[in-house]
Amino acid sequence: MKLLLEEQLLREPARPDDSLARCYVRACASGGLIGNVSTQMALLDTGTQQFPVSITEGNEPDDNCYVVSPQTAYSGYAREELNRLGRPWLTWPLKTLIQGVVHLLRWAKVDKLVQVNNWLLSTNLYPTNWDVTELPAITALLRQTFPKHGFGFRSLNDFSNRDLRQCLETLGYLSIPSRQVYLFDGRAGAQAPFLKHRNTQLDATLLRRSPYEVVPGSALSDADFQRIEHLYNLLYLDKYCTLNPHYSAQWMQRGQQDGWLQMRALRSPEGRIDGALGWFANAALISTPIVGYDTALPQGAGLYRQLTCLCLQEAVERRQVLNFSSGAAEFKRWRGGQPQIEYSLIYVAHLSWGRRWVWIVLSRLLHGIGVPLMRKLKL
Repeated sequence: MKLLLEEQLLREPARPDDSLARCYVRACASGGLIGNVSTQMALLDTGTQQFPVSITEGNEPDDNCYVVSPQTAYSGYAREELNRLGRPWLTWPLKTLIQGVVHLLRWAKVDKLVQVNNWLLSTNLYPTNWDVTELPAITALLRQTFPKHGFGFRSLNDFSNRDLRQCLETLGYLSIPSRQVYLFDGRAGAQAPFLKHRNTQLDATLLRRSPYEVVPGSALSDADFQRIEHLYNLLYLDKYCTLNPHYSAQWMQRGQQDGWLQMRALRSPEGRIDGALGWFANAALISTPIVGYDTALPQGAGLYRQLTCLCLQEAVERRQVLNFSSGAAEFKRWRGGQPQIEYSLIYVAHLSWGRRWVWIVLSRLLHGIGVPLMRKLKL
């Protein structure tokens, strides 16, 4: 079992049999592919699996993206989410609570953190064939290599990762709830339950009658990728939150070329790309870190509905589970999405008592207040 830092990988020549994880770390190490992510990358090689690893020191920019920064996830991003709730009676006391937590998180250096299997995505997928008996050795390696860092794993939910989560908790990892995601189980193929929902069927009819051509990523030009970056920004940065990852056209293009991202686009009869998505998948799961469309076009065009339909159809064809991330909760529920609380599992037992205490308080606050609110408000 070994950990290779990004500078070590850059000194090695690329080989045709390189794993997707190795290709990804090498791509991200070249820098500038994700505008608001500041982190060092490494590759963890367990002998049976290879994982990208993010390493932050806690002195990165304040607006460092939540995919590497718990400080941003549980303060800045949480405030943005509260603003969208539109419930002043609830948001005011929660904002006050968050403001108090911010200072504790900064004092505890929560961003001094190593995260395993971190693909710098909103949702990281875990291999289904991973032998979790490797976890004690991974924990020992990280504890020895990073004695002053916390370390852990993001994007775990009990539908997809119950055994992994339970094993980590047995080893002393803290469970930190993060958000509620929506899963669409396509393992039954054409008999998948979500296909019976009326809204799902209406979306399929819309896509079938659409004037748009579905274009595979292999047929996209450099200019198309630039357009897709713009469309992603319109949705995820301008409409939702500037703290979302700033994925560049070069990142998407590199992913399509290396095989860790599969792009699809909707091209109009005039030849313009008006919507696009990017899939990230393994043998059992699929996620969509890239979704974008021209938000200036009339809502009646149903671009988001068509893109959602493409995702659901892909899950059915692959007979896989689609993790459709968080956000647009009501929209996803109407199409049969099943909610699951997502967690990070963080190991801090080797840190000072004060830093451990802050992580414990964060865990208890989120389990006691955050999770019930997410479930009650159907976020």
